[in-house]
Amino acid sequence: MEQEILSFHLKINNSNRGGVFFSGKKEDVIQFAIHTKFASRVNLQLLHENAQNYDEFYSKAIELPWEKYIGPGVSFSIDAETKDKLKNSEFSMHRMKDAILDRLRSQKVALPEIQKRMADVTIVVRSHTDRFSIELSLSGDPVGRRGYRLHAGNAPVREPIAQAMLELSEWKEGDTLLDPMCGSGTILIEAALRERLYGEINRFLFAESPIFQILFPTYVFSERKKENPTTPHLFGFDIDPEAIRIAKENAYEAGVEDFIKFEVGDCLALKNAFGSKGHLVTNPPYGDRIGKPMEDLREMYFQFGRVLKNEFGGWKFTVLCADFSLFGKFGLKENKHISLKHANLKAKIVDYELRGGK
Repeated sequence: MEQEILSFHLKINNSNRGGVFFSGKKEDVIQFAIHTKFASRVNLQLLHENAQNYDEFYSKAIELPWEKYIGPGVSFSIDAETKDKLKNSEFSMHRMKDAILDRLRSQKVALPEIQKRMADVTIVVRSHTDRFSIELSLSGDPVGRRGYRLHAGNAPVREPIAQAMLELSEWKEGDTLLDPMCGSGTILIEAALRERLYGEINRFLFAESPIFQILFPTYVFSERKKENPTTPHLFGFDIDPEAIRIAKENAYEAGVEDFIKFEVGDCLALKNAFGSKGHLVTNPPYGDRIGKPMEDLREMYFQFGRVLKNEFGGWKFTVLCADFSLFGKFGLKENKHISLKHANLKAKIVDYELRGGK
């Protein structure tokens, strides 16, 4: 995440468990927001102050010019996660709402709708010790949701984690990519978005964001879209026909249905009809999330390792799993890995180079 921020000529001011705080030129911030693969949210910090209690928090929050961001026909929601001096997140959210509405009344602005979900403007409140932060989400909905997943399927991988898997695999636009256990298709859709939109994977999300339009009214979004490929190079298989149906629907919603070839297929019967080089990137089932018997999973990982060695020599293989004991069943030598949290589980993304070739 920090490397991605620096690549857009932005300055990192601080980082902690709450996120990475950065600053820079308006144009660079916009480009980061539109391109970011790994951020869950991109927020504008309006205030970072001290408060000993809820009344002090309210008195500082009401001074912000909320009439610039919220008005008639613009709904808002509040995402509050506070502790220490503001230990009750629910009450912090109510005081935040009071401050906004009281400010709008004082400015004689017609009061907006308040929604818990799918609001035009999302206000984020965080606190630690006696410090609190009030932020505006530039996209309303979290950037990391991208907005195309009508159906999640069973135990889906989150979009930023899918991008992290693609990054670790060193996949590049135009390379052959295969997900043999694709589920609802997130990994392949994320890859296809990078190709179709020339890396501007969040373009549509920000183009539809009222707060982005308010903050950057003169910004003109690119309309560039890559033509549909003449030969497919993104392939997804899953043994479950319902998962393939969902994946196709999600790809259609994302506008990349012509970039990906989805088919029902068993990963253990997979044959390499895709070329001598490519990237296998997948999020296979593992016990805590899918609930399959552990012995069945161990055998499946072992048998799939044999498929990889027999069919895909010369390829790269990148896999996400939260049961570390299962990695060894592939019988492969690790190239590199990163550790992360996925679905509240400690997990790893591990990358392998498959030796030899057919």
